[in-house]
Amino acid sequence: MFRIVVLASLLCFLMFPLAFADTLDLSGWSEYTYDLGGQDPGNWVLASDNKSVTQTVNADPSMYLNNVNQTSYQMDGSWKVNTTSDDDFMGFVFGYQDDSHFYIMDWKQGAQGYVGGIASEGFSIKKISADSAADLTLKDFWYSSGDTNSTTLASSYGSDKGWADNTSYDFHLDFAQDGFSIKVLLGGTTLWDVAVSDNTYQFGQFGFYNFSQSTVQYSGFKQTGGVIIPTVPEPATFILLGSGLAGLAFYRRKRK
Repeated sequence: MFRIVVLASLLCFLMFPLAFADTLDLSGWSEYTYDLGGQDPGNWVLASDNKSVTQTVNADPSMYLNNVNQTSYQMDGSWKVNTTSDDDFMGFVFGYQDDSHFYIMDWKQGAQGYVGGIASEGFSIKKISADSAADLTLKDFWYSSGDTNSTTLASSYGSDKGWADNTSYDFHLDFAQDGFSIKVLLGGTTLWDVAVSDNTYQFGQFGFYNFSQSTVQYSGFKQTGGVIIPTVPEPATFILLGSGLAGLAFYRRKRK
């Protein structure tokens, strides 16, 4: 009985809520790029104030992840493509479990055929689910219709749905265990507002996403709420305590 009480108490401690009032410091985030099509790896350049990051090259699908496994949070920030070159994807990932299980919100400037399929102009939300990252292909990320390891959960396509060069857009993500909603805005105008009830991934990391588009800047990100979910392989008190202390130390480092 004592062990059950201890375990319950530790779990309550581990799943503590977060609240960030200030613009997020991105210096503790990590970059990750798939090697799928022979393009260069992503090159994520952090600004001197650690408040924005720019992905500078045409790369295979690439991410900049916050390394926080969490749910029940809202994220707000801005994107901007600081070039007139190319017309590909910018966006973000969330509910990121690992490199083969996550959600993507992506935004394509212009419709384009590649690797045997079409990426339509506009917005989409895809669910990536594969046995391993080795099973993923460019088709999973490119096809608007989805492919073997990707499912399109929501979309808004059309000849007037692409992003514009050198223009700053805002977005809002509200991510919870029973689903999520996303809003994209240009100033006071809402360009896309969608709610999705899929709950395959009820928690996970958040990160910026970029595919074959250079000079994309992600800036001014703020988080509201958030509950950290511990990853514990077995319900042993010692392991729970160790995970809790490590999670708390990480959180304190991020806050400094």
